[in-house]
Amino acid sequence: MPEKLVSVIIPVYNIKEYFKDCIESVINQTYRDIEIILVDDGASDGSEVMCDDYAAKDERIRVIHKKNGGLVSAWSAGVKEATGHYVMFIDGDDWVDTDMVESLLEFAKPNEGVTEIISSNYIIEKKNEKRKASNGMPVGTYSGAELREVRTKLLGEENRPVIMSRCMKLITRDLILNNMKYLNYDIRMAEDVNIMLPCLLDVDRLVIHDGFFYHYRTIGTSMAHGYDERLLDNIRQDYDTFSGIMKDKGVSNGKEQMDREYVRLLFFVMKNLLRADIPGVTGRVREIFDTEPIRGIIKNTPVTVSEKSNKLLYFGMKHPIAPVVLLIKMIIRSFDRVTAGAFL
Repeated sequence: MPEKLVSVIIPVYNIKEYFKDCIESVINQTYRDIEIILVDDGASDGSEVMCDDYAAKDERIRVIHKKNGGLVSAWSAGVKEATGHYVMFIDGDDWVDTDMVESLLEFAKPNEGVTEIISSNYIIEKKNEKRKASNGMPVGTYSGAELREVRTKLLGEENRPVIMSRCMKLITRDLILNNMKYLNYDIRMAEDVNIMLPCLLDVDRLVIHDGFFYHYRTIGTSMAHGYDERLLDNIRQDYDTFSGIMKDKGVSNGKEQMDREYVRLLFFVMKNLLRADIPGVTGRVREIFDTEPIRGIIKNTPVTVSEKSNKLLYFGMKHPIAPVVLLIKMIIRSFDRVTAGAFL
């Protein structure tokens, strides 16, 4: 297949109910000269058949059928098979506006020999709610000294300067390929940071776009949206993996960024526990948050918290005694019934 300018990579795993919205939004892009790579990650609900059906109708589509290996395994398989100068990732249960590729390409410079990330914003699509989420940095183009400054605060901030998802972006394919050596395939939370962190530390040119083209569908099955006893272990893996990347890339304040990031990730652990119907929750909270090294990291790494519910969680993390934990649990469960559980 001749090289294209943009390869759109869509991991597909048991999302038959949502897949049509996704693929139709891609095949109807106003910029037509794209290749579309569907990575069937061992689907068994009929979405794997839909992949082949769409490929039979559109010559731009290629399908990779593979054994189930998880999301990182799926998208990375797509990158290895892609021919585009840029890659764009869209998860199979999400969808995009039909002018997304064309709009982001307006800011690309494929002939200048530099690596690029062109990042837009996104819309969180819940069953009864829509909410916009934006990059924390002002719209514009960053390189040189400005980009080096951005790299000192990629992680650990209350509002990330750059959205760390691999989606809603155009990314130079070689930038991804050159950093896939850092992938930890066991990570199941913040796995996109695993690839975007090294890419952002290497990229020559970063463009922050003001568009909201990407629609992120929340369906309540990710680790961040339901109780999972593996969450703390995954966060520890995040800390070790991302710290290693920071060290390898020579980030001068890498440890400070990672300690703050660890504290912020622990918010998910606290929230995860307090929302769950599990016995002995107060003892489990104390076991985690009143034990080293977590107790010391929380004490010695202050973070800024402005959102009211997160202030409650933070107070509980710093004071993990039964009366405090039970009161916060009651408040959060009550708040969840009103807001359908949107905290972090």
